Amino acid sequence: MKRVSIQEIEKYDENSYIWYACYGSNINEDRFMIYINGDKSGKLAEAKGCSKKDKPLESKPYILNAPIYFASHSKKWNCGVAFLDYEGVGNSYGKIYKIRMSQFKGIYEQENAKNSYNAIIYVDKCEGVPIFTFTAPERRKDLEPPSKEYCDVMKKGILDTYKNLDEKDIDIYFQNIDHKNGVN
Repeated sequence: MKRVSIQEIEKYDENSYIWYACYGSNINEDRFMIYINGDKSGKLAEAKGCSKKDKPLESKPYILNAPIYFASHSKKWNCGVAFLDYEGVGNSYGKIYKIRMSQFKGIYEQENAKNSYNAIIYVDKCEGVPIFTFTAPERRKDLEPPSKEYCDVMKKGILDTYKNLDEKDIDIYFQNIDHKNGVN
């Protein structure tokens, strides 16, 4: 995994396909599609949506070779939200969506409205197609636990993505995610 500049992303054709790796609430496809289609209800998010509303060509499970942690108080969720510690050691349940580069840029713009997720990360390739995600540029210090509602959205996404897991497996996964100063 390595951090890349927005200039590197600009080299891609807007209509070319990439994989977008999700590790937080966007692992839940209903939540993720809000960033594609837009939503003003605020139920799961308030988002303007992408200019291209195409559904992802496909999605699949993807284990990220980095841990996630919860930090940065979100007013929407009233809790800490997931960030990827791309320089850390560990693994995280993720999901990759095959979307157009223009959609990735649109999601990045929406997620980064408060400048929290302003580091674009090149993860790897899958089937010859690059995988990108975004997170904080450095591990945040303002750790905060997630709410039950936030965890439930993530849990539904993980259960839908990883058919071999059950709720107990995911509860154990959440218990091991850092959300306070020091390891959980």
